[in-house]
Amino acid sequence: MEDYIIVVNRVEELQTIRDQQELELIFERARRTIIGGCEVVLVREDRSGNQQPFDRFSNEQDFEEYRNRVFRFL
Repeated sequence: MEDYIIVVNRVEELQTIRDQQELELIFERARRTIIGGCEVVLVREDRSGNQQPFDRFSNEQDFEEYRNRVFRFL
C-alpha cells in the first residue's frame, strides 16, 4: 500500500457544493490507508498542476480531528 494524497482544493470544492457523499468516500479511503500503515498527505494544487504538500497524518486520531474540521463547515 502507498500513501494516500488528498488534494485540499478538491475538498474545499466539495464543501462548497455540500457533496458529503464524495467527501465520505475520500475520508474512508484515507482512514483505510492509515490503518494499513501508510500516511495521508494533504497537498494544495496550483493552477499549473504542481502539488505542494503541507501536512501529513500517520495516526487515526489526528486524521479524525482533520475530518471533523472539514465536516464542521457543512
